Amino acid sequence: MSTDEDDELARLRRRAYSPTADIASDPVALARLAELERRAAEPTVPSSAETDVGGGASTDDVADAAPSDADSSGARRITWSRPRRSTIVLAVVSALVIVVAVVALVLVQRVQTHPLQADAVQVARLSPDPSYVTPDFFTAGAPGGTVAYTEFQGFRVVVADPGRSDGRGVACITVYQPDLLTVEGGGAFSYDGQYVPQACAAGTFPAATTIRLFDDAPERERTEYPADTALQFVYDEQTDEVVVFRG
Repeated sequence: MSTDEDDELARLRRRAYSPTADIASDPVALARLAELERRAAEPTVPSSAETDVGGGASTDDVADAAPSDADSSGARRITWSRPRRSTIVLAVVSALVIVVAVVALVLVQRVQTHPLQADAVQVARLSPDPSYVTPDFFTAGAPGGTVAYTEFQGFRVVVADPGRSDGRGVACITVYQPDLLTVEGGGAFSYDGQYVPQACAAGTFPAATTIRLFDDAPERERTEYPADTALQFVYDEQTDEVVVFRG
């Protein structure tokens, strides 16, 4: 390799193996490091001057280099060469590239449940809870079925399919706190907290709803979060889970 490439390889190695290594977050640099390590591991072809015995080596040198009778008559000893450092480094870099690729693939597959706010933090994934009895007014207009999910900070999430005239299903999500819900006669109900409307999926967008816990919100009293905390509930249809983000 050229001198510039040797310098570049040294810089990339520092980024990969120094205490302040940061190359794992840079796929381009990882790929370049793997390429340079591979080239560095290739055997160097000796020059003609080094291989020309007649031109530069004396007769005594040639005689000394000749195999002894013991070597030629007996079985030659088999020696195993130690792996070169560059080969080990190349293997480590290749493993890092694979890890980065797998992580990127997982993030792409789960992108549909990620909120638009970049600094939102995922705090929970809620699974279906078949033991919870969903109030009748949630199931009356949902011929496609209703599923309740595990409790989170006093909240219950219900995902229902209200049905469509064209026969295609659509998921709709409702979030509420059962302690604030009062079921009345005739299928009516009252809710003593903030109103959380039903939100439905549309196209490639999942069903999602957001609630803000104001200082005087009844819901906040039943959670461990401070005032003005925002919670977003997103239905992940692929895993049949409700993902909760805090913003």
